[in-house]
Amino acid sequence: MFVRIKPSGQYKYLQIVENYRDAGKVKQKVIGTLGRLDRLVESGGIDTLARSLLRFSENLKVLEAHKSGTLKA
Repeated sequence: MFVRIKPSGQYKYLQIVENYRDAGKVKQKVIGTLGRLDRLVESGGIDTLARSLLRFSENLKVLEAHKSGTLKA
């Protein structure tokens, strides 16, 4: 899974997308559209979502702790 920006007219939308194979060909399936990119950036929604997802990643918790200076060797 990954996040992509999907242009549509004058706006850009943030989507979560999954790759899969169908008859030997790689295809993409949109899992969900998170909203307009400009509004998500403006409201801080991207940061909130990233922090929320961070709870589930052990590797990124270590990086975040290092960045904040709370990591002990």
